[in-house]
Amino acid sequence: MLRIGIPSNGALYKTTLKFLASCGLEVTRPNDRNYTGEIPSLPGSIVHFQRATDITWKVEDDSVDAGIVGYDRFLENRRGEDTLAVFPRLGFGGCSLVLAVPELWVDVSSVADLAEISVDFRASGKDLRIATKFPKLVEQFLLDRGVNYFSLVPTSGALEVAPAMGSADMIADITETGTTLRENRLKIVHGGIVIRSQACLIVNTDSVRRDPARLAAVRSMIDSIENNLRSEGLYQDAPAMERL
Repeated sequence: MLRIGIPSNGALYKTTLKFLASCGLEVTRPNDRNYTGEIPSLPGSIVHFQRATDITWKVEDDSVDAGIVGYDRFLENRRGEDTLAVFPRLGFGGCSLVLAVPELWVDVSSVADLAEISVDFRASGKDLRIATKFPKLVEQFLLDRGVNYFSLVPTSGALEVAPAMGSADMIADITETGTTLRENRLKIVHGGIVIRSQACLIVNTDSVRRDPARLAAVRSMIDSIENNLRSEGLYQDAPAMERL
């Protein structure tokens, strides 16, 4: 039985269902309160509706074999090497993880400026505080660009209000259009795109290779997705498939 995790709600829920249907992999679900479904055209499979933030972990710990999740979330949560993004870009769910500062910071417009201001913060005995839900990606991005003095403020709520409330000096958050940032008087700094992301298909290679029927089912799923991406002109080489 191939176990597939897809978002149970949020921005990727309906778009994932629409995408799978366009691939000939329509998901049937008895009702919105049922957390399992099926793909009639993919025999030997079951769909598990999961929180988008949990899907990478569920695939990694072998609770499900494959899943659709944001590529940003996959990179942030991935721990081992057995889980691969077979298709890093499925053509929907586009967004960017960006660094944003208060508009009142008129002298801060680039990542280089952040490096300078972080030194000023440290000289005054403080660290530049950055609220984010992606500490792993943000930390590596900043260190690679010479921003060395900062502290990350984990949060589960709306990040945009953190600077106004005083719980952080700036934020690193997901945005599609930047509208919410502007409405909260925040601006994206030049060079501050941490990652551009889309929905991706991830697979636990160890899990599927242990079961011939499961491997055959995931390959059938991959073929259907590849055919659709090719027809839409969205297909890009997927070297990760060589490990399946």
